[in-house]
Amino acid sequence: MDKEVNILGGGISGLACAIILRKNGYKVNVFEKHSSTGSRFNNDWQSIENWSEKIDFLKQIESYGIDVSFAYEPLSELQIHYSNKIKTLRGKNACYLVKRGIGKDCLDISLLEQAKELGVNIKFGSKLDRSVPIKVNATGPKKGNMFVKGIKFSTSCKNDYHMAFGEEIAKGFYSYLLINGGDGTIATAFNSRVAHRSEEFLQNSINYFSDYLNENELSDGKKFGGYAHFEIMKSYYDETGAMLVGEAGGFQDYLWGFGMRYAFQSAYFAARSIMNNESYDDLIKKNLLKKMKHSNRNRFIFEALGSLAYPFVYYLFAYNKKPLRLLNIIYR
Repeated sequence: MDKEVNILGGGISGLACAIILRKNGYKVNVFEKHSSTGSRFNNDWQSIENWSEKIDFLKQIESYGIDVSFAYEPLSELQIHYSNKIKTLRGKNACYLVKRGIGKDCLDISLLEQAKELGVNIKFGSKLDRSVPIKVNATGPKKGNMFVKGIKFSTSCKNDYHMAFGEEIAKGFYSYLLINGGDGTIATAFNSRVAHRSEEFLQNSINYFSDYLNENELSDGKKFGGYAHFEIMKSYYDETGAMLVGEAGGFQDYLWGFGMRYAFQSAYFAARSIMNNESYDDLIKKNLLKKMKHSNRNRFIFEALGSLAYPFVYYLFAYNKKPLRLLNIIYR
């Protein structure tokens, strides 16, 4: 058995795969072209969904061998908005807030430290020699069909969590305001066809959430932008035979854009394929593809509804007594 594995890409999916393999006795080399992990992000709040599987996300990745001592905030209450309507949704640990970026309290850096402590060989700023055989491709999205524009800022406002629907604030997706422990993130998510309107959507989102913000604090914040990639592929191996994990494999939620759980799951299945000599394609098709197809279906329905989609989604969840159960049904 070849006990040395080379991974291309040092984001959360590449590092998660490296941690799992190292804990199972493999020598692991991670090649990352940037000077640090998490450099794609801005220490902003992001959410890991906890509704698409019956098992709790933290318990799931613990079962993979990943230490969950990284900083996170369980979110059990969310204000959802549409037009002038607002409703509080409740559900225990509906999702987990984490920071993404190069800060010491970010998920990316926590995974990096775990990998280093285990003895994973991480080569930053590396120009990969093509003769090096790559087993896992974790290079992130090559293109985007979901975009985000936002501001990360410091604030004196109390902890508050909001999500809003509306064509003028987030075409095709939603806007959100997350404030926790003095750190705030306001952002709008939208589809690729209207990327040229990103500043308009962001300003409209700021105006919409103005009752929950001190706009003077926003002026000292840092603007950021990002993109995500969803795709259902015929094969989850690249042209060199390396397994595609995370967004390199198009693993994303096409309805809401919650992709981090997919990053960990695909990383685990890649590691399992190596350790047990199982087909990666078969593991993905058996465990993730159905959920991916449901995600694609949900996006099709949302877009088919046109402008009716926003009030439909709002009322669907605002007047459901068990919104987390409903979400689980939608994704299963």
